[in-house]
Parts: sequence; structure tokens; C-alpha cells
Amino acid sequence: MSFLTDLTLGRYFPTGSPVHRLDPRVKMVGAMALLVTVLVTQSAAAYAFLTVALVALVVLARLSAGFLWRNLASLKWLLIIVFVMHGLLTPGTPLVAFLPWLTREGLLVGGVFAWRVGLMVSVATVLTATTSPVDLGDGIERLLGPFERFGLPVHELAMVSVIALRFVPTLLDEAGRIIKAQMGRGASFEGGLVARARSAVPILVPLFASAFRRADDLALAMDARCYRGAAGRTKYIELALDGDDAVGFLVVGLIVACTIAISSLL
Repeated sequence: MSFLTDLTLGRYFPTGSPVHRLDPRVKMVGAMALLVTVLVTQSAAAYAFLTVALVALVVLARLSAGFLWRNLASLKWLLIIVFVMHGLLTPGTPLVAFLPWLTREGLLVGGVFAWRVGLMVSVATVLTATTSPVDLGDGIERLLGPFERFGLPVHELAMVSVIALRFVPTLLDEAGRIIKAQMGRGASFEGGLVARARSAVPILVPLFASAFRRADDLALAMDARCYRGAAGRTKYIELALDGDDAVGFLVVGLIVACTIAISSLL
């Protein structure tokens, strides 16, 4: 159950770095550009370049050295499943004679796809780690603002997205407390796959109850503050692009261009 404490997706780490001070719209557009780049490229060399760029970005954001590693380690079972499934389902040369379904080509493809999933998760993690939930909401609302004329409830959509993202670390912390409480009562979370599945029941039931209670408390708090949506609301801080944001756009553009060039050449 260590993944509950190691998972950093959705958590905000204020360090006051230059990355943190960028406009949230720059970081969101940059993250989307990097995600699309990961999807359209399948070169190991391009992924290696993106990995180095992400590590440099983490260092620039003044995050801990093992930030990306801990997050990926918490998702190791997902990455292993992606790796093994491609190894079993991709035709090619069998790796060993007694396992004809496990092919060398499949393991190679599985490694690339697992690497791709890790990069996508890492990009999203860096975005949430360097952007506060409030800034994320403002960025989403400003980016989707043009669609408001077509009837899209932009403000409500941004608010729901930010609340859902903000509740991820809260629920993970709550699950950690529940696990410790159950272990204090003698519960065991060790054993095989079936035993672990059964031991998840005393965690999920109180976790769902806690989630519904928190949602009800949030709804009551918003109602008590006379929240009525975007009508008549103003912003305390208005987002504005500056020179640092232009540099951020340029850096992301260079990373995307170099990644595509490496993918096409190698």
C-alpha cells in the first residue's frame, strides 16, 4: 500500500521556482503539447530526449531528486501489465521455447509503450506539482472561454475539474489513515492477489463513506457562501502573459521540435 504515499499526481509542491511563476495557461498548453508529442512519436531516442528534458524541468522547478521516480514506482504494476501484455500479444520470435507467446519483438514494443505511459504520467505530475488548484481552475476557464458563446458551462467545468483533481491527494491521505487504523485493529494486507483483494473491502467502504461526507460538506459550504456559479463573479488576480511566459512557450516549442526531429531521423 506504499503507492498511496508515493503517488504525487495531483499534489502541489510550492517551491517558488521559475516554473511555478509561469502563467498556468502556458504550463497547460505546454503539457498538452508534450503529451501529443509522446503520442505521435514511437522512437526510443525521442523518448530518451524527453526523459532528459523532464528531469531538467524537475530540477528547474526545485522539486526533489526522486520526485519522478517515486511517482512511477507507485504505478509499477500498471507499467508491468503494459509491458507483459505487449510481450504476449505481439507476434514475433519466441523469447524461450516453452513460452511461444512471449516474443522478443513484443517485449521491445512493450518496453516502448511502458516508457510512453511513464512519460505521459510524469508530464501530468509535473503540471500539477507546479500549478496550484486555483491557478489550474483559472487557466482552464480562460482557455475554454471562447466556447462559452456556444453554451458550454466553462466556469462550472473548470470548477468541477479542479475539485476532482484536488480531492485525489486528499482521498489518498484518507486511505493511508484508514489502512493504519485497520492495521491497528489487527487487519493484514499481505498475501496473494486474492487475499489482497479481500483486504481492500475494509478500506474501500470507509473511504467511499468519507468521500461522500466530504462532498456533502463542500456542497453545504458553497451553499452557505451563496455560490451561484459564474454569474456576477470577478477575479482577484487577472492572468496576464509576460516575457517569462514567452520564454516558456519557446522552450516547450524547442523540446517538441527536437523530439519530432529525433524521432524522424532515428
